[in-house]
Amino acid sequence: MTILDMFRLTDRVVLITGASSGMGVSFAVAAAEAGADVVITARRADRLQQTAKAVEAFGRRCLVVPADISDAAACTTVVKAAMAELGRVDALVNNAG
Repeated sequence: MTILDMFRLTDRVVLITGASSGMGVSFAVAAAEAGADVVITARRADRLQQTAKAVEAFGRRCLVVPADISDAAACTTVVKAAMAELGRVDALVNNAG
């Protein structure tokens, strides 16, 4: 087993906040490259679509849920959408703000 095997996310679901730019995009792409399906959220819905295309280029599913996570109700909506569409959330990358 190599060190990279320890970081495989095959068939996991990773939720990433702040995924419309910068490090959030990098986290989403890295998770997909490591084998995860990804749930992405941020306020800028148009930029989330670009991130989704980058994730899907690795053959992984990407659920886009535009939201302002400074609002607790919006956080609940994001998690409920992830659970409904992908069945679970295995990891959170809390990158927003």
